Amino acid sequence: MQVELDERRQEEARAYAIKKRVLFLLDLAVGAVYLGLLIATGAAVGLRQALADVPGGRWGLVAAYLLAVWLAYTALTLPLSIYGWQLSRRFGLSTQGFGGWLTDWAKGTALSAVLGLVLVEIVYWLLAVTPAYWWLITAVVLLFFTVLLANLAPVLLLPLFFKLTPIDRPDLAHSLEALAQRAGVRVRGVYSMNLSAKTTAANAALMGLGGTRRIVIGDTLLDHYAPAEIEVVFAHELGHHVHQDVPRMVALQTALTLVGLYLVNLALMWGVGAFGYQTIADPATLPFLAFALGLYGMISGPISNWVSRRAERAADRYALRVTDDAPAFIATMIKLANQNLAVYRPPRWEEILFFDHPSIGDRVAMGERFERREGAA
Repeated sequence: MQVELDERRQEEARAYAIKKRVLFLLDLAVGAVYLGLLIATGAAVGLRQALADVPGGRWGLVAAYLLAVWLAYTALTLPLSIYGWQLSRRFGLSTQGFGGWLTDWAKGTALSAVLGLVLVEIVYWLLAVTPAYWWLITAVVLLFFTVLLANLAPVLLLPLFFKLTPIDRPDLAHSLEALAQRAGVRVRGVYSMNLSAKTTAANAALMGLGGTRRIVIGDTLLDHYAPAEIEVVFAHELGHHVHQDVPRMVALQTALTLVGLYLVNLALMWGVGAFGYQTIADPATLPFLAFALGLYGMISGPISNWVSRRAERAADRYALRVTDDAPAFIATMIKLANQNLAVYRPPRWEEILFFDHPSIGDRVAMGERFERREGAA
């Protein structure tokens, strides 16, 4: 049976996308104004002076400074986070009550704070001991953290938010493992993730690296998609492995980070004289550092998105070739648009600036071209 695009859902998708974009821009504006005021008013330096007597020496001062800045920012943006949850509830994407959402928000925030504290302490230690090359070493440290988290996330972090259980559909598990074997990928089982406890959206992934790699299928996908459609989704994920997209993206992000940190280093040296910092290792530079990195991220983001969209198109082509099932691919894309409230054809400028995947409309068109070529052959 042919799957049709739900026009009513598309109207909802467009309305949801607009509200989410406005929320995203508001969050950026709040962060920019907050950091800008800390920098411009001298409050950043005043806060360091107020915390000068905290125990723990320089390490304690950096930790206390980060905690103070971070707590204020979290308090300012919490209403926006709550509105984001309400928005997803209103449009039927979130299945969480407020208590469940707040628990996840607290766990995610605490985890980010711990990891952020470790990284910030390392960065300010490097700023102090090797001010000429801190940016270069920091890029290497971030690369190490990225690879470490890619290995640990499926084992230690994901279970904090979702329950993973081996799927109870042997035929499907066998077919997915066979696809992985054909691609030369060793996996440690096929798991179902209880996405339905938090969302109605569907997703799947090939998670982890090396010995932690496993196939993870959201129960929202398992419950509503035919086996051939699930195979198409997984084949797409396999395409990323076959094309070495993870190391490619890590290399790209490392290169972009290296450039960004070098530019931030130049900005920091200028900021010492402009805003009264003692040195570039002064903890009072933290708001300036965050502002500069955020600005660079906005500029470099479209570059990452462009590379990501190319990788996603290549993974789609791989999925079409390896499954040889264009109808299943097309049906899956349309069902995902209906289920996940994805705008079928967003404005081109929006796709260029913000999308790390091609639009559903472009992906369906690719499937249709593949189907015509196969039919002609």
